[in-house]
Amino acid sequence: MTNDKYLVGAYERLSKEDDKKDDSSSIESQKMIIESFAKFNQLEIIKHYSDDGFTGSNFNRPAFEALKNDIEKGLINCVVVKDLSRLGRELYETGGYIEEYFLSKQVRFIAINDGYDSNVGDAMLGIRLSVNDLYLRDTSKKIRSSFDAKRKKGDYIGSFAKYGYQKDPQNPKHLIIDPITSKIVKQMFEWVVQGLGTSTIAHRLTKAKIPIPSIYKKEDRANHQNKLNDGFGIWRPQTVKNIVSDQMYLGHMVQSRWKKLSYNSKKLIELPPSSWIIVKNTHEPIIDQALFDAAQQELSKYHKYRSRHEKRFLFQGLLKCKECGHNLSISTRKTKKNIQHWTQCNYYSKYSKYGMCTSHRLNYDLLEKDLLKFLKFAGKKFLEDYNYECLLNESMQICQKKLVELKNSLNKVQREILKKESMLTHLYEDRLDEIISVKQYILMSKKIENELSDLAGKKNELTKAMFLYKNDCLDNDIEKYKQLIKDFMSFKFPTNELMFQLIDKIEIDKDKNIEVFFKVNISKYIDMDCIEVTR
Repeated sequence: MTNDKYLVGAYERLSKEDDKKDDSSSIESQKMIIESFAKFNQLEIIKHYSDDGFTGSNFNRPAFEALKNDIEKGLINCVVVKDLSRLGRELYETGGYIEEYFLSKQVRFIAINDGYDSNVGDAMLGIRLSVNDLYLRDTSKKIRSSFDAKRKKGDYIGSFAKYGYQKDPQNPKHLIIDPITSKIVKQMFEWVVQGLGTSTIAHRLTKAKIPIPSIYKKEDRANHQNKLNDGFGIWRPQTVKNIVSDQMYLGHMVQSRWKKLSYNSKKLIELPPSSWIIVKNTHEPIIDQALFDAAQQELSKYHKYRSRHEKRFLFQGLLKCKECGHNLSISTRKTKKNIQHWTQCNYYSKYSKYGMCTSHRLNYDLLEKDLLKFLKFAGKKFLEDYNYECLLNESMQICQKKLVELKNSLNKVQREILKKESMLTHLYEDRLDEIISVKQYILMSKKIENELSDLAGKKNELTKAMFLYKNDCLDNDIEKYKQLIKDFMSFKFPTNELMFQLIDKIEIDKDKNIEVFFKVNISKYIDMDCIEVTR
């Protein structure tokens, strides 16, 4: 195929870090280099695709997506970049596009400064991609260190200002008070001090059509007034709690609360408070120390009050939805005649508007009465027909059998991990000896590494399961359980704590059928179908 038959898509990319360097990396500079190359080689550039401000660690870039769409339509059959790093810096995905995607679409790929042309090939491609990957790792560390240094100086480095603030137009590293949301923040603190709970505050804000932080979030105040009129969102109690517990509103800079797992991962993990970077008095406070302290005291008092004064229902925390596995909450309803308590699936209460699960609504007072009646019957039957030796042997046999199964599975996974690691080592040696091509090495090593990642996950799950099961076996004291049942039978008013010692969970399905799961397998002594619940 001659050059005049190629329809060229010129691709340029500039990350935020590249933008700080000299002009040789700029989008315009890349365009000039590609156009000069195309003219010299008599190639026709159909279109330029430019991603300005996008990292090379992933391929979720608008211009690159547009390029792929045009390739799919047959509008482009040759892609030209200034160098390989403009396409991407992540080893496997970049290699995948060069060695798989472009090849499968019969698209010629040229990286000018690297002297790479897919029509000719290059034995050094894998090494160059590896260098780009190492560069990305090194750059990530340097950026992290640079950001930490700025955090320690008290500079604000977030993409968006904290709710209640906006970025200073004169200095984006400095926060200034947002005249709109700062009033809402202060009102939240005042409501807490007045004794309102976070759920009540969240309801008030939602009812008042105050936009939630994620909707309001902007780097400046542009369009904020419009945001107050539509697209409000639903305030959550946890969001309110996060705001009224945040020292940022005292004028202190609190950063580094979250950390990315790795340079090419989007997953974040929360750091302990001891690892946070806090610099005091960096910006104007929205509230004073007295109001903040009063709010924290009230929050603490509220939680203590709940644990001390709220009714702790006998089966609270044990009731589960059979369909979705979530807890059934117990709500209180006051009528003119009496106070009623009702169960409802937590998942349904949050997402019923999306058709998730069903209500599982039952009169809790009647449910508790019927469950107690059943448990008294079950306890009586168990104590009458109880055979310690038989039950202990059966329980230990089940335990030991399960432990053996888990251990065998764990050993199998560990053998697989060793096998895959050995394969990866030999594969690398084969590449060094040029027994396999770069393309084969990239494809095969990526496949093995994915398999190793899956195996590591399985190993962790099995190790955790073995630990938990061993503890269950050690705690499986039948005599102790027998005594617990005797205690339950003798108590006029049994406690929630005792129920947790006797029962693992109580499942209720959408048709209001109930199944009780005991800590020790006593189902052989009782008929589970004998539970009759008043509907």
